[in-house]
Amino acid sequence: MRSYKIQSEINNMITFFYRIGFWHRGPDASPVQLIVKLFYCILYSQFTASLVGGAIINPSIGETVFLVETSIITIVFLAKLCFLMWKQNEIVELLNGICIFRIRYDEDFNRVDVKLRKFIKFVKVVVLVTLVACVVEGILIPIIKSGKYLFYKIAFPWDWKTNDVAYVAAVTFVFIEILMSLAAFFFSIIIWYVLLNCSLRYEVLGNELRKTGSECDIEIESKISGQERKNIFYTDLKESIDNYTQIRKLIDQLESFCFYLFLLQFCTSGLCICGSIYSLAFDVGGNTVERLCHIFNLVYNTSEIFMITFFGNEILVSSDRLSYCLFESNFVNQTESVKKLIIIFGEYLKQPHQLTICNLYPLTLETFTRIMKGAYSTFNILTNLMQ
Repeated sequence: MRSYKIQSEINNMITFFYRIGFWHRGPDASPVQLIVKLFYCILYSQFTASLVGGAIINPSIGETVFLVETSIITIVFLAKLCFLMWKQNEIVELLNGICIFRIRYDEDFNRVDVKLRKFIKFVKVVVLVTLVACVVEGILIPIIKSGKYLFYKIAFPWDWKTNDVAYVAAVTFVFIEILMSLAAFFFSIIIWYVLLNCSLRYEVLGNELRKTGSECDIEIESKISGQERKNIFYTDLKESIDNYTQIRKLIDQLESFCFYLFLLQFCTSGLCICGSIYSLAFDVGGNTVERLCHIFNLVYNTSEIFMITFFGNEILVSSDRLSYCLFESNFVNQTESVKKLIIIFGEYLKQPHQLTICNLYPLTLETFTRIMKGAYSTFNILTNLMQ
């Protein structure tokens, strides 16, 4: 039996949260740490307000659409940052409970390791692209553009277009908010990672159910008696039942924790996707930078919804296979009491574990399709109104 732990890349993100003051060490946060967290929340809420204000006062339709779309994204990011900072203990508990687990067979360990390594490689590419986008938006564009230029035409209390000090302050403010948005995106990646581990734990449990009562060592298996084999089968079955109960309880806790985050994500992503498609289709804004931003926002919102529904669908599929795995075990030669236990447990396993948000959004790929169709329908309505 081997133990699987949290990937080092995820631990690096957690270390980043500690270093910037999002998380505190120890059971309770000190008054200073609480003030720092409150300051972060107020600071980022000001960014959202400045984007909304910029959308109101900006005469350009393209800039207004872009700022409204970005402000909706930052509202979701603000909710994620609040969850990240104020629910640290729950996040750590879910990470340790779901992502640190024991695996009985080496082949399962290797399979889990391969899938998680592939996910981490994907995350590295995504983070690299996001970092490049953050540097371009926050640093390069203000430098390479002639005159005073802000990537986000926010409403700022000082006149940054004529005052050098105000311009530096505005650029610094925007760059800090971009870094905080990056931290919120890291939190999204951690949620993806936890959802992936949930599906992998069900896959591991399914293979263990399939091999219930079997011994890895053939020499040992040939020496034990029939009664001892039955005892081993019962012990393994009882352990699998306890393991299943624990996994389901942890996933239910995760579903409860992510309820409002997922609901907000589902309600806003369709609008953002529609806005990006509309802006790209009608070339709203008319410059290359804004086009790239609309493409980036479109990819982000689409991928955010897809990853959540994809991993939720994987949990559904892997849990749905458990009953088949149970009856693939060597249950024929067991005692009547054990057979009754298997039948009862098998009936319970026939109910797959489906995560549902507000009884409206099951975490399946069908929900992803519904959201994309809704965004397309909204796009058609906007198109007809503009004609």
